[in-house]
Amino acid sequence: MTALHPRIAFLADLLGLRPPEGDSEQSLTELLLCRLEKKCQRLRNELPGLTSSASEATIARACAIPKWRLLIHELAEPACFTRFPSGRWSVADVLPAAVDVDVDGIELPLNDGQRLFARHFANRLAKALALEQPAAHDLAARLYGAESWLALVGNIPFLAPDEPLYTYRKTDPGTDARAALHPSTGCVRLAAELTALTYLTHPEVRAHAARHALTRRPDFLTAARIAADALIEQGADEEALDCANRTLRAVSRTILPAFPSLDASSAANIEYFRLRCARIIALRQLAQFDNADDGKVDLAAELVAAGAQGEALATQWLAEYSAAHGLWPQATTCL
Repeated sequence: MTALHPRIAFLADLLGLRPPEGDSEQSLTELLLCRLEKKCQRLRNELPGLTSSASEATIARACAIPKWRLLIHELAEPACFTRFPSGRWSVADVLPAAVDVDVDGIELPLNDGQRLFARHFANRLAKALALEQPAAHDLAARLYGAESWLALVGNIPFLAPDEPLYTYRKTDPGTDARAALHPSTGCVRLAAELTALTYLTHPEVRAHAARHALTRRPDFLTAARIAADALIEQGADEEALDCANRTLRAVSRTILPAFPSLDASSAANIEYFRLRCARIIALRQLAQFDNADDGKVDLAAELVAAGAQGEALATQWLAEYSAAHGLWPQATTCL
C-alpha cells in the first residue's frame, strides 16, 4: 500500500476525508471520484438548467483545472497522491471539492483551517459560474451538504485594520510578574488559516503566502516566522533578516513596552521568540557574527528578566533551529 504524500495526508485529515479502505492512493482516488460525481449531481439539482457536461466542467474549474476529462486523467496518474507537484495545479486542490459534511460527520461550523479551503472552493465555483456573492458561497455550502454559508462557517471573527493583533498583558496585573502576548480572536483565525495553508508545503509557497499576509499586517508574528523560516531554508538570508527585522520593529513599536518580560513558557509568546531566533540564524548565515551574538545576548537578557535561564534556553533553541536546517522543531521547551 503506497503511503500518501505528507501534505495530502494532512489535508485529507484536516478536511475529514478518510477513505474507508485506509489512507492509500487507490482508496483516496476512489473516494474523490465518487465525491466529485456527487458534487456534479448536486450542482445539477441546484441549477436545473445546467447540462451534465457543464456541471462537470464547473466542478473541474472549482478544482483549479480547466476540463473534467483532464481532471479525471490527472487523478488517474500513477503517484498522483504520493508526490506533491510544484506546478500551478496540485491534487490538493481537489480535496476541498470532495468534502461532504453529512457523510464525513464534520462538526459545523467548520474550524479555521477547514473554512480556508472551503472558501477557496467557493471562490473558484463563483468564477466558474460567474455568480455574485453571497449566492456563490451559499451554493458552495449546499454542495457541501449545509443549509447556507453561515451554517457552514459560522460567524467569522472580524478584524478591523487598526485593531492590534496582540496585546501585552501581565500574568498578575499590578505586579512585576511575567507577561504574555495575547493574540486577538481575529489573529488566532489568521494564524490558523496561514498555518493550514503553508504546512508541509514547498518553502517558496510558504514564503509567498506568509509575505503576502505581512503586506496587510506587518506585525503578524506567525506570518513573519513562517516567511523567515522558509527564506532561510531557501538560502535567502538577507530577505529573511529584513522580514524578521520589520515585524520585530512593528511589534516593539506598537505592542511591547520598553523592557518586556515575556514568559518563555507561555504558548502565546512562542512565535515572538521563534522569530528572534530566526533573525539570529539569518545574521549568522550572513556572517554578521557580532550582530548575531548581540542578538543572542539581548534574547537571553529578556528571558532572564522573565525568570528563565536565558543563556541556556537561547543556546538550546538556536542549536535545535540549526539542527533542523532552518525549521523550528515542533516541541518547545520551557525552563
